[in-house]
Amino acid sequence: MITKNISMLLILAVFFVVVVSNFQKTFAEETKSATVASAKTQTTAPDPLENTLSKIAEQRAAIESLKKRINTSEGISRQVLQKRLEDTTLKWLDLGNNYVREVSEQQESTPEMSRQREDAKDILREQLDVVNSTIKGLRSRSKMPALELSATDLAAAYIDLLETQGAVNQAYEILVKDIGLARTFEIDTSQMEASLKESIQDLAVSRSILLEILLQNVKALKESSSLSPDDKELKTKLTVANKYLRQLADKFTPVLRLMDGLAIETSSYREQIVNSTGTISADVAEINVVKDLLVGWGKNFWEALVQDGPDLIFKLILFLLILYIANKLSQIFKKIVENNLERSQLQLSELLRRMVVSLVRNIILIIGCLIGLSQIGISLGPLLAGFGIIGFVVGFALQDSLSNFAAGMMILIYRPYDVGDLIEACGMTGRVSHMSLVNTTIITFDNQTIVVPNNKIWGDVIKNVTAQTTRRVDMVFGIAYSDDVSKAEQVLQNILKTHEKVLPEPEPIVRLHELGESSVNFIVRPWVNKEDYWDVYWDITRTVKIVFDKEGISIPFPQRDVHLYQTTSTES
Repeated sequence: MITKNISMLLILAVFFVVVVSNFQKTFAEETKSATVASAKTQTTAPDPLENTLSKIAEQRAAIESLKKRINTSEGISRQVLQKRLEDTTLKWLDLGNNYVREVSEQQESTPEMSRQREDAKDILREQLDVVNSTIKGLRSRSKMPALELSATDLAAAYIDLLETQGAVNQAYEILVKDIGLARTFEIDTSQMEASLKESIQDLAVSRSILLEILLQNVKALKESSSLSPDDKELKTKLTVANKYLRQLADKFTPVLRLMDGLAIETSSYREQIVNSTGTISADVAEINVVKDLLVGWGKNFWEALVQDGPDLIFKLILFLLILYIANKLSQIFKKIVENNLERSQLQLSELLRRMVVSLVRNIILIIGCLIGLSQIGISLGPLLAGFGIIGFVVGFALQDSLSNFAAGMMILIYRPYDVGDLIEACGMTGRVSHMSLVNTTIITFDNQTIVVPNNKIWGDVIKNVTAQTTRRVDMVFGIAYSDDVSKAEQVLQNILKTHEKVLPEPEPIVRLHELGESSVNFIVRPWVNKEDYWDVYWDITRTVKIVFDKEGISIPFPQRDVHLYQTTSTES
């Protein structure tokens, strides 16, 4: 039994040793594989600098390919390929500049870094030569297009000019960066810096000349367009030139920034940009520039004042004198028109009277103002045309007001009411206190002011209560069925005859009108002047009550007789 147990223990021990040995072997192999894989991964991981260097080589190969194709091409194809070559060259220069900058920022000193620094120096030297030649080629194509071109060709030429100038700006920026990087690699840059300053100054002069030429072209096109206002081609060319004048100035500002970095004076160029475009932007705004502009404007103003001041003062005095005379004449004619309208037999509304007087006065003032403007040298043709355009815009914006104006004109012509009339319109009753061509102001009986648009009134039923000189007062009086009808009728007639405000003609009417449920009703209809209507109405009503009481005539009120019947029930 003991021997059997010992055998089992030996077997378990051997099994445990084998398992541990296999585990250690497997772990070692996996660790080794992971280390090899990690080392392989580290070995094959792409290096950013090597990747950039590879792209530089690809761009260089593309440049050589384009050069060969250009040599075998002609016409437009050659121009397209040449532009593509310039774009590719700028991309290659930009990539090389980035590579050199990244290498210069490396701090480690290893054989690999030493090789990369040598590569960077070679690329830098090569690019300094290429960027200069690229700048020369691009600048040779920066020419102002001729005005004789059609508007379409002129726009295309301006676009090409602006693209070329943008490429020149980019090339100069790369050149400045390359010179700065050359210093970090201890390359002598004194000659390059001197050459760069001279080249930048020459570029600024060229840009200034192009800007001045385009400005002169704009002025020439404006003059030609004013002489031939119907020439659409000239107007299109002027629009194109004005558009690209601002863009050409925008292409000038990066050059000014480069000049500032090289400590080159730029005030005169900034002032030219402001004078050409008429705006002061943040790119060209400087204290000295603004100061020079203000001094220049002040000097020009003073010179113009000294040279043309007496003539301007004389014209101003003449203008004010003409306005003064026109104002006096307008007041004189206003009084003349008012007097003639008062003396005339024309039945004109108050609104029409005011309108005629105001129209005469305003016409004289406008004529005087136009004469004064013509005397100071202002052309009346464009001014009147501008007034016409403004009138169209204002008329379109004020459609509702013009509708009220049209309704006001209809009210003025047909005169359904006038100031002071008592009217009913738009569900309102009141006296007209003011009228204009746009609205009517009504004062209600409880002294509320209501302004109603004329188109609302004209589109509704208008009841003019006071349009006639006389009015009929309609009243109803009732007597009891037991009263004497003839006596009551005679009493009512006497009341009307003795009242001082009741008109004898037309004759007042007193008639038995109806037999009502509780009374016998008389209608009483006297005629009065319109201003006495309510006085007569209230006075007669009071007098009838007093006289009826004195004569024993009753004024019944509604009553109902109720009859009650008593019934006896019989039991069966």
